[in-house]
Amino acid sequence: MGNIRCIYCQEDKPESGYKKAEHVIPQSFGKFANNFTLLRLVCDTCNQFFGDNIELALARDTLEGQSRVDWGVKKPEDFKSPGHQSRIRIKIAEGSFKGAYAFLEYSKAEEKVTLKPVPQIGFRHGESGEHMYFPLTELPDKKQLEELGLSLQDPKSVRAVGLGAGEVSKRLSEKGISFRYEGDVVSMSESQSILTEVQGTMDHAIFRATAKIAFNYLAYWVGGDFVRQPSFDQARNFVRHGREAPYPLVRVGQQPILVDEGAKRTVGHLVTVSWAADRVSIVAQVSLLNLFTYTICLARNYKGEQKEITRGHFFNITDGAILELGTSQTG
Repeated sequence: MGNIRCIYCQEDKPESGYKKAEHVIPQSFGKFANNFTLLRLVCDTCNQFFGDNIELALARDTLEGQSRVDWGVKKPEDFKSPGHQSRIRIKIAEGSFKGAYAFLEYSKAEEKVTLKPVPQIGFRHGESGEHMYFPLTELPDKKQLEELGLSLQDPKSVRAVGLGAGEVSKRLSEKGISFRYEGDVVSMSESQSILTEVQGTMDHAIFRATAKIAFNYLAYWVGGDFVRQPSFDQARNFVRHGREAPYPLVRVGQQPILVDEGAKRTVGHLVTVSWAADRVSIVAQVSLLNLFTYTICLARNYKGEQKEITRGHFFNITDGAILELGTSQTG
């Protein structure tokens, strides 16, 4: 066999450069019977790049990734936290720590994933009496504190979480605030079961990872020659090199892919692909753990052979089965 052109980097490489299998659904999100894998389509260099970069971000630093422990896809002791710099921001919604920020981390002592405090400083609001917390990278200066109506009137007006007293005074001094912190170093150990609000940042790395799943899924069904066409260059270059297209390639929403689902969704992964209504664009949908729906434009103004490409599958994380969807089941 001669050289093979990788569907991502578009480089011609010998068969020896394709030893690794590329999975449609990354293995970090489960293993499935008769799994969909690409053989001799994605070179080992691209495979390694995806695993070390965008797939790592998808698995460790998204709501979907951090939810894997909740659904048994990952063991708690294998949970890898991105720490307090995570894209996922957890905010305490009730109790004595209301408004404080936390992140998830595995606790060997408790043998489970627990809340850990982000190093932060809270300032009491003059009117409400509640503390407003700021991670160290977002600390305001004295003028900003005054504009927000935050108090520095007495030692109890400042509250530190995850920091020693000396560090608090030092950080405040760096912001031009002369204040000797004499409060306690508070712990979140009591707050493990309280209500939290979760916010996440969906950036390029996450969009590229979901677009890769969609591109792999299409390639699995139609083959390498089809997706190597120039019509797919925008999607290909976005996934491999992070190059922006002149139009939105990925959109995210909460509309379920399965049309008959209510508020309680089926737990598993969903991937679909089809022609758009204009019949010259190819659109895919990806939903990991059925939490959010990413809609990906794989090709716009496609020029080439028209094929029947409509497909949809559900990846059951409970038993590892992959089930084909009927067209009436997708939105």
